[in-house]
Amino acid sequence: MGEQFVSTQQAGPALDVAGLAQRLDRKDILLLKEFYHTGRPYPNDTISHVLRLLVDRLRRGSGPLAPLSYGAIRYRLENLAALGLLGRIPHTNPAVYYPLDMLARQVRRIIVLYAADFVGLAEGEGGRP
Repeated sequence: MGEQFVSTQQAGPALDVAGLAQRLDRKDILLLKEFYHTGRPYPNDTISHVLRLLVDRLRRGSGPLAPLSYGAIRYRLENLAALGLLGRIPHTNPAVYYPLDMLARQVRRIIVLYAADFVGLAEGEGGRP
């Protein structure tokens, strides 16, 4: 009694969407979108970023991530990596972050789920069902 059974037929590790929803905000979702939504077909549907180049590109734009400092973006990327949503190549300077292929589908679901809730995400990418 009281035992929980977990299916062994899951595709990749399971994400606790409810737990992640409490930890992610609009800017975190927009950062995840930079890695997991390239608008290109597979296998080019994800992209890795060098921290300095990502910060420079984001700051040139006029979006909600533009006013963030280098340190703020680095801190957010470290938190996303600690949550297991991004990978980081260790011992690199500048830091290189990459999307995790085994979680790509689940992270895209999180992005699409919250796309309707956050201004700044492109229309037509879904929303709450």
